Amino acid sequence: MRIFLLTGLIFTLVGFSQAQIYFGISPIRAEHRLQPGETLTDIFEIRNNASGPIRLKVYVENWFILPNGTPSFIGSAPTPYACKDWIIVNPQDFRLAAGETRPVRYTISVPADALPAGYHASVSFETVPDSTGSQAGSRMLFTGKIAAVVYVIAGNPAIEGDLLDLTLGTKDGAQAVVLALANTGKRHYRIKGKLAVFDASDKIIYDTALPDDVLLPETRKNVACALPNPLSPGAYRVLCTLDIGRPEIIEMERKLEVLK
Repeated sequence: MRIFLLTGLIFTLVGFSQAQIYFGISPIRAEHRLQPGETLTDIFEIRNNASGPIRLKVYVENWFILPNGTPSFIGSAPTPYACKDWIIVNPQDFRLAAGETRPVRYTISVPADALPAGYHASVSFETVPDSTGSQAGSRMLFTGKIAAVVYVIAGNPAIEGDLLDLTLGTKDGAQAVVLALANTGKRHYRIKGKLAVFDASDKIIYDTALPDDVLLPETRKNVACALPNPLSPGAYRVLCTLDIGRPEIIEMERKLEVLK
């Protein structure tokens, strides 16, 4: 089974004018279920959306999630549940003409002694600045990087986790209900569900979907669900219905008070 979704993008500019990343990857996230000892090969499709040729290098690296929720790509530095060394990519360096699309293959080989768990790494694509040619002196040199995340579920590890609390906080400066989540298992899970807010007369005023987010194995994380509009001072009841991939649905209700 494969699941695809946008994950993250990092780019670094060198020069004095503005630039953008002019290539795309599909899918941007892949999830594979394999047994210990199994091997699988799949592809990413890379497209050059620029008006001229580009050169890309491809490499596998480890990553983890920072406390603020953003992914950090750290090369060969070890992390819990990393699977960088299980993945080989081909080609590792190539050029694309303007508008050209080509596949990049990656092969995952799960060690025979791998413990049942969820592992992760990324296949990173980075532009190589072209400092040669007739246009080199008239254009900005830049590097851009897009990391496609690969999850490997080895064996049949159970999803384990819980919703610990609901509190009032902020997200990007807006009022939000913050979910305190725990992953107590050995594989990642993604969250789905709804958040409902009721006023003092028990009238529902907000009913919104939870943001798509991931918790890596054996971690805790706060996930903020921004409210469409700030709550006026008063008492409220918040009901969260959470699906983390287990057969049962998690529900939590909290009473929150917004002060003047």
